[in-house]
Amino acid sequence: MGKRVLRNILIPLDGSKTAETVLPYIKYLASRFNSKIEVLGIGIGNKNRRVNRLLNEYIDNTVSDLNAEKVEAEAVVIYGSAADKILNYSKQNDTDLIIMATHGRSGVKRWWMGSVAEKIISQSITPVLLIPSRKKKATQTKKITSFDRILIPLDGSDIGQAALNHIELVARETGAAINLIQVISTSGSMEASLVGNANWDSFFKAIREAASDYLGSLVEELKGHGISAKYDILIGNPAAEIIEYAKKNKVDLIAMSTHGRTGLARWVLGSVADKVLHGAGMPMWLVRPQKMSMLVK
Repeated sequence: MGKRVLRNILIPLDGSKTAETVLPYIKYLASRFNSKIEVLGIGIGNKNRRVNRLLNEYIDNTVSDLNAEKVEAEAVVIYGSAADKILNYSKQNDTDLIIMATHGRSGVKRWWMGSVAEKIISQSITPVLLIPSRKKKATQTKKITSFDRILIPLDGSDIGQAALNHIELVARETGAAINLIQVISTSGSMEASLVGNANWDSFFKAIREAASDYLGSLVEELKGHGISAKYDILIGNPAAEIIEYAKKNKVDLIAMSTHGRTGLARWVLGSVADKVLHGAGMPMWLVRPQKMSMLVK
């Protein structure tokens, strides 16, 4: 990403209050990266239809509100299938980040995991920041949104490390601390013949030492760049351990690659990342590894 980090941010909105959950995060990031925000509405059918006129008015009003808070924003309304239009627009317009809620509802259609957001996560070559959608209470409207502690689960592979470079740049600008973790699975992906075997202890020790060397070197590199960082090695079910760790350590953001591989297990959306997304209930920054992105270009 280099110096381009978060120069152009795309936020698809559908007119719902739940989709607007992203707005505090937009303001938080835009103020730190001097980002240009494109507020995207997806119309259906003829643009002269009343519902589309209302959508245009809503997008324009949202942009005006952002501009009033000194956020550079512009309105974009296009027509067609929501997921396909978002994917095409982000690819053609050099978008650095897509921010969207996990659920949203308009008078015409509903966005939910399993539909628009899921398709975007699985196919986007642009990083995606997903915000759990919640209807704001009056007492929450003035709550300050920030990323003070960011969790990055790693699996020891290069493609599993895709989110790290993005988050390092975010941490530099926001002052966030980074927690790196690696979860050593003892079931499912582990060869059953190894568990309880006489060689198990030495095998497990070797895995743990390799994880410690790997994570330790990354932490030292982050600290060398002025970023507060630490690492932990966990044992158990990867998704469950990540969720529990995030809640216990009061993490504000989880950043993961959408794909990853170790010699023992593979992380794919629909597996670890998908389970964390549904179970953690907190913002997730998902990055497709460059090798995977090349396959969909």
